[in-house]
Amino acid sequence: MTDRTDDGFDRRTVIRTAAASALGLAATGTASAHDGLGSSDSSTSSGDHDHTDPAQHTDSETVEKLDYHSLGGVGTSSNAGTADDPHYGAITEIRTHGDFAYVGFFSSDDPTNDRGMAILDISDFTNAESFTELRNAELSVLSFVRNDDAAAAVMDVKVSADGAYVFLSKQPYTALFNETDPTPGTDGESTDATAGSVVAVDVRDKGNPEVVGAYTAWTTGSHNATYHRVGGEDYVFACKDLDADGTAGLYVLHFDRATGQFTLVNRWTIDGDGGLGTGGTKYIHDITIQDDPRTGTPTGYLSYWDLGLRVLDLSDPANIEEIGRFEMDRAHYAEPAPRLLDGRRVVVAGQETPSVDGGSSGKLYLLDADGLDEGYDGSPNLAELDSWELHAETSFQNFTLSPHNFDVTEDGWVHLAHYHGGVRYLDVDTDIWQLREEGYYLPHEDVPADSKMEGLNSATPFTWGAVERDGITFAADINTGVYALRHEYIPFDADGGTSVAAEREDDGSTFTAGQTNQVDLTVATDTEVRVRDEIPAEWSVVGGDATTTETVNDRTTVTFDLPTDGGELTYFAEAPGGLENTRTYTFGPVSYSTDGGETWTPLAGTTEDNTVLGVSSGGLGALGVVGAGSAAYRVRDRLFGSLPGVDLDHGAREGEDS
Repeated sequence: MTDRTDDGFDRRTVIRTAAASALGLAATGTASAHDGLGSSDSSTSSGDHDHTDPAQHTDSETVEKLDYHSLGGVGTSSNAGTADDPHYGAITEIRTHGDFAYVGFFSSDDPTNDRGMAILDISDFTNAESFTELRNAELSVLSFVRNDDAAAAVMDVKVSADGAYVFLSKQPYTALFNETDPTPGTDGESTDATAGSVVAVDVRDKGNPEVVGAYTAWTTGSHNATYHRVGGEDYVFACKDLDADGTAGLYVLHFDRATGQFTLVNRWTIDGDGGLGTGGTKYIHDITIQDDPRTGTPTGYLSYWDLGLRVLDLSDPANIEEIGRFEMDRAHYAEPAPRLLDGRRVVVAGQETPSVDGGSSGKLYLLDADGLDEGYDGSPNLAELDSWELHAETSFQNFTLSPHNFDVTEDGWVHLAHYHGGVRYLDVDTDIWQLREEGYYLPHEDVPADSKMEGLNSATPFTWGAVERDGITFAADINTGVYALRHEYIPFDADGGTSVAAEREDDGSTFTAGQTNQVDLTVATDTEVRVRDEIPAEWSVVGGDATTTETVNDRTTVTFDLPTDGGELTYFAEAPGGLENTRTYTFGPVSYSTDGGETWTPLAGTTEDNTVLGVSSGGLGALGVVGAGSAAYRVRDRLFGSLPGVDLDHGAREGEDS
């Protein structure tokens, strides 16, 4: 179980302060691998079914689809966004800011031509105050931004910090597929006729976005670009990836809001061609930037393909300094956690794999970036903590199985868009520093075949991007549209401000057959909530405040039917007997409900592992066990010792070993 408290605080500190602010953290569970597209140790043969047909797979695990919009037209998902009313062409990046989402288009054709970007209202989700409202929420398209060059594809979408501007990265990729795929029409007034560019769009009026400027000095354009404010000024850091004309590099563009003009400030490459020089021979792909959570320095994480992940100090955009690196191949996208996780600076870096190689689809690396504080001599100073990989033995080629873009959240979740793997959820377990898959969703809306991206791949799922906003995942699938998803382990603030936290304390960690574990749950909340715990089905509740138990499969829920406004709740669970039950069991997580038990939200830091030696206390000597379960004996004293006619002869007394 990952205990994600704020840096420098233990769980007891969180309990004392939790009533002041919501934790918004999730408890991890164990998700079984999907038979065909499971975790890193599962695989399947492609010989018995068609991987392009999601109906032959389980669509989701621990994830609920809240809504879907095809981007077919302006309006709500029910009126203008059903699968029967699709966007004709391919969909790319998705980003959110406040109550709005921005989605790019690779291509578009009649009757949905001329599109470069869609603006969506997501306020039904961000402002929902109950699960009923959340499940009734709809995505709604407010407007489209024109794209008037038939060769142009919008590859990337980024939003300014204040949400006033969106920056589009465009490349002439659509022309590569114009014989088989939808392409933009050329009718109407042109607002941007350049196929390779960075385009600034004023989106302050969501219903009437306006293209206000563009940087057009390239032939093949910018593959990805990121906005960041440095020293009070607006900058766009653009990745010119292809080097056919000797112009690849990281371009630093100053953006003037008054005029919409871009000014080239710097160009940086791995070869050291700083300033405005020419040259550079390597494939540069993407960059993310954050003000470092420890130093405050604007820091860029630059994915430089086979030259690995490069870390840049961007505090002076005109004089970029490399401060770190991690060696990897096919470095496609990297993103740091927004805050320190358990006191550590953490980065997730992903590969993109253009073909299946022995069942491998490309890795995500969990990296320790604290080496950035130790100085840099050119040697790798980011260390691998773990890696995750989705294996599937299929015949797919052409990027179908590869990880793509993702979002790392402050509570340590990775919302991953994995092309054929759909949306995957990975938990950064800070107890053991691992990436653990905890569920997935496979986009699979049945849009017409002629609306798909045939020239690249018509597979479903084919997921480009996934981002998190207020506990909801918004995902863009290349061939089908936009999805709003909720993972059951990631809390949604269902009542518009409820703050709930819990701490558990089990009476021991090792028990023998028939011994009793006293479980104390300390709850802090600013409103009345229902509380429940989970225990293994082999254990039995034998007393305490809990009034309802229900066993499903191998887990028993232990529910306190009366609501609580905070305090301690206690129950007693008896350990199973028999050598066959000698193993370690997980108690928890603790969950709460604000709607009388209709929906439950798990809480972080509320699981505990307890080991059972499946023999009675009298058999411990034969097993060579001394002192095991003495804490549990004391629990039995408290539970039964004061009852008339009960004589506990368990061979130990409080304060003594057995």
